[in-house]
Amino acid sequence: MPVLKKLYFVLIPTLLFVFTIAGVVTYNLASNHAKHMYLDEVQSDVNTALVAAEYEQLGLSLLVKDIGSSLQFLRYIQNPGDYTTLSLLEKRVLRVLDQSRVNQFGQRNIYIVDPKFKLTLSTLRANPFEGLKIPDNIYENVFDIYTSLINKNEFSQEGFSYISVSGELRYAYVTAIDPYLLPQDKRANDSLNRYILIADGPLKQLSNLLIKYNDDDNMQLLIEPSSDTALIENTQFVIKSFEQTKDRIKVEMNSRHFLAQINIREKKFNREKAAIAQQTLLGSFSTLFTIMLIVHMVVRYQLVRPLKDLLHEISIGGLKLRYFKRSSGNSEIDGLKNAYIDSLTELKFEAEFDQLTKLANRRSFIRHLDVRLKSSMSPHCYLVCWDIIDFRKINDLYGAKVGDNVLVSLAKALKGTLQNQQSSFGFSCSDYSLARLGGNQFIAILEIGEHQSINEEIENINNILTGTTFLDYYGFRLSIATGVLPVDTPKFEEIWHRCIDEMLINAKAHSDGESRIVYGEELIHSLERHDVIEKRLLECCESDNFEIRFMPIFNAQTLHIDGAECLIRCPALFDIKAGPDEFIPVAERSNLISKLDMWVISTAIKSYKELSEIHKYKGTLSINISAMELYNRNFADNIRKVLERYQVPPGNIIIEITETSYVKSTKLTVQTIESIRNLGLKVSLDDFGTGYTAFNQLLHYPVDELKIDKSFIDNIVTDKADRKMVESMVNLGHSCDTFVVGEGVECLEQYHHLRQSNCDLIQGYFFSQPLTYIEFIEFVRDHNPQAILDQYSLSEPNSDQRIVALNQKQ
Repeated sequence: MPVLKKLYFVLIPTLLFVFTIAGVVTYNLASNHAKHMYLDEVQSDVNTALVAAEYEQLGLSLLVKDIGSSLQFLRYIQNPGDYTTLSLLEKRVLRVLDQSRVNQFGQRNIYIVDPKFKLTLSTLRANPFEGLKIPDNIYENVFDIYTSLINKNEFSQEGFSYISVSGELRYAYVTAIDPYLLPQDKRANDSLNRYILIADGPLKQLSNLLIKYNDDDNMQLLIEPSSDTALIENTQFVIKSFEQTKDRIKVEMNSRHFLAQINIREKKFNREKAAIAQQTLLGSFSTLFTIMLIVHMVVRYQLVRPLKDLLHEISIGGLKLRYFKRSSGNSEIDGLKNAYIDSLTELKFEAEFDQLTKLANRRSFIRHLDVRLKSSMSPHCYLVCWDIIDFRKINDLYGAKVGDNVLVSLAKALKGTLQNQQSSFGFSCSDYSLARLGGNQFIAILEIGEHQSINEEIENINNILTGTTFLDYYGFRLSIATGVLPVDTPKFEEIWHRCIDEMLINAKAHSDGESRIVYGEELIHSLERHDVIEKRLLECCESDNFEIRFMPIFNAQTLHIDGAECLIRCPALFDIKAGPDEFIPVAERSNLISKLDMWVISTAIKSYKELSEIHKYKGTLSINISAMELYNRNFADNIRKVLERYQVPPGNIIIEITETSYVKSTKLTVQTIESIRNLGLKVSLDDFGTGYTAFNQLLHYPVDELKIDKSFIDNIVTDKADRKMVESMVNLGHSCDTFVVGEGVECLEQYHHLRQSNCDLIQGYFFSQPLTYIEFIEFVRDHNPQAILDQYSLSEPNSDQRIVALNQKQ
């Protein structure tokens, strides 16, 4: 899934969730805010109307004072029986009230009650002929005041509110005036002769407010007269209680003269809520769309497009650094690109160069060589390889770390020498022209001038490489095996890999520890012969075209036949005279050795079964196998299957392991030998004494028999050192409870020395050549060891004629 889609897949649900939560919270806050704003508005309207009511009340009190202080009123209360004064007072009152209506104070009324509680004046009548009357609410309050006056209670003036029959909120102001005493006179406060003057008028603002809010079905405003002594000085409403339920809001407020109750149903806010919800939804989606658009633009142009460009470069360039250029920007994408280039550079170095020596590795060198071969190359171009002789000794004696340091030092010296040499001829030296081929082997493409000698150049290079090197307080003088192969050699591309191996093997095999140079032209015939042998071996493995030869093994003291060694022969190679010494290594390199070994084991055990059952043969049978089989975990099991197939007792079968100097003693090799011995077979260590590890292997390998290598037997007659060495090996073998076999005995003198050295068994051409199956049967039947001992027991073993005669007789 693309990054942008992944981002939307995560971002859109997240934003929707966030904006939904934010929208709900915003909606609730806005709704609550609208409710409080509406309540504040109602309270403000109520308080405004209350202030107006205060002024209206003040106007009524001033109206009372104006009438009460008028000359007409004073004349009337001093002479109440005179109708003229009453008529003048009435006119005066009506004129004042007309002025009030003009001033839009509403319908006001004046009432006068004499000291006997008789209504003497009332403006509350439709025509002059209608009787005097006073509203019941005013009457009740005035009666209470009159009662208080009779009881001589102090009273000066008082106002009260009431609701008229029509539902109008009105205010009445009452004052008591003595006909002869001034209002300031304290005696007037309890006089029984006082007249009660009442002014009544509507509280227009509060009444209009009631009409305004009570017309709404979802809203109800109730204002009632009240007298709260705790709010004497307060002219505004104070919230007394606030109650909010699911379907309504109830607020109670009170002031000095009034009690207000507001009831608002929840439906009142439905329209506001719908508007708020619409605005919130529209705002949320607008904000979400804007944010998504901004994110889309930013991600697309700041992230996705640079990433696509980088991926495009990667798809085109792959792992080739030349397609990439470092970015100078500071963004994360630029950092990612530069980090990729750095990683690619490091990866390329690790893939193409050896981590220890920092030279090109085998793979990159081969690729470079292929490129060079496809282009035009100078006829004076050579492939040169170097190998440190006996490098394993350095690792074993000084440790792997010192060995690594030796390789690094040699690589630096080789690189510097080749660069100087190539530059002196005017040639360049690429980083891939010199490589570590593997292990302690190095390879290079060397180009020389037309008049220069490759022999001299290689000698000069090797003189530098073989100089004394000091590392970690140790001094090393290396011996180098060098192989040189001209690039213009026929079939160079096909043979150079194998030719390098052959050159180095050949150089080390004949070096005697000293540096040696081998030229590839000399090995072309050897490689061709190797190919012929390998091809014929493959054919023989498919057709089992091999033969077994039996080499008799004798008791060194009695010359009785103790056993025989099975030797493989390949008739298909007789015409080119390729024996086991030559085709066995070819089989090992071609991975055919296991097939050959199993064929020899199977054929030998089958032959042993016939020899023991038919010809009553009671000796041992030794079978040669390659030491490489010690690394085969299934080898012992394969032998077990052969033994079970032929039902042969394993006690007289000996497995001879050859070329053990090339096999390192490991846990696996020791386990393989022990597995073979656990089957009941004996194990023999062939070619003992060759290689500096032979004695170490004797200590580690659980073997039953040692075979002293022929190279020691050859010189036992003439070389005292070899003679002493053989005696030491015999004694060493006996001290390890193993039988010792001397192989390669070719003269009487050799036999004589081996017998004197207490060697257990002997074999060699002096006694018998390898025999076919029939010849071996006849040899065993006709063999007379006592006759041979009698004939030569007193003879001096120094006549070649006797050796020839004995060979002919045998």
